[in-house]
Amino acid sequence: MHFESCGVLPRTVNDLQEARTELVKSGAVICGPIDCTEAGTRAFAEKMFGDGLRALPNGARVFEGGEHDITRVQATNLKTTPCHTDGFAYGDLYPDFILLSCVRESKVGGESILVDGYKVLEALAADPELAWAAIALRECLIDQTETGMQTSLSPICMDNGNGRIMVRRTLEQRPAETSVDPEKDQLMIELWHDSIDEASTLAPKFKLLPGQVVIVDNYRLMHGRRPYEDLNRMLWRVWVWSDDCLGVPPLRLASDTRYASSRGQNSDTKMMSSNLLISF
Repeated sequence: MHFESCGVLPRTVNDLQEARTELVKSGAVICGPIDCTEAGTRAFAEKMFGDGLRALPNGARVFEGGEHDITRVQATNLKTTPCHTDGFAYGDLYPDFILLSCVRESKVGGESILVDGYKVLEALAADPELAWAAIALRECLIDQTETGMQTSLSPICMDNGNGRIMVRRTLEQRPAETSVDPEKDQLMIELWHDSIDEASTLAPKFKLLPGQVVIVDNYRLMHGRRPYEDLNRMLWRVWVWSDDCLGVPPLRLASDTRYASSRGQNSDTKMMSSNLLISF
């Protein structure tokens, strides 16, 4: 299989309209300088998505020993964080975009990695021996439920109802209890994960500088990072639900998986219309 072209090196763009175009084209774009505080990152998201913004929860700090959930994404600073999809605790209604703004970069290591899930699917489909997996990824229902979080029994690759394809990689994907062939389903999952990991090894690495923000299509790209040593490294993460998402969870929203099981809307979440919570 050929995964050399599956990595994404985002362009740096300063014009908002050009940034929106680039985001659609490649799935990611870097902008800046911006105010890389929580409020500044959320304000930039409002400008970036405009009337297309559906929900914008509080941000979460990303730093070693901080608010990110190290038990789920194995994000200790001395290990590579495998490329993954954010917001998996919300089940199928995970955010369709994420923003990461840089407050302080690591002086050594900490480079970001982006893998295009669409291209990984294409690479699998192009291999005669593995084309079955590309089909199964779209058809086979698997258990994608994170422990203690929202139930998700769905294909790894699915349509959002408007023709937009959603792909997902989480560390707890497993065959469903109702699977008629769990061994084959497990093989499919392992092929998907191994393909993403191989693509991430070959992908170009990049590092955000203070004042920069990267916007990532969370339905299309998986993101990870290289190990780092500087514990002063810090970013702000903001999740976005746009008007092209599958739906907004009827839950408290936050840019941190730990809060996804809490009932009730976060009072600081900006909802862009009154009927969003159960809209699909």
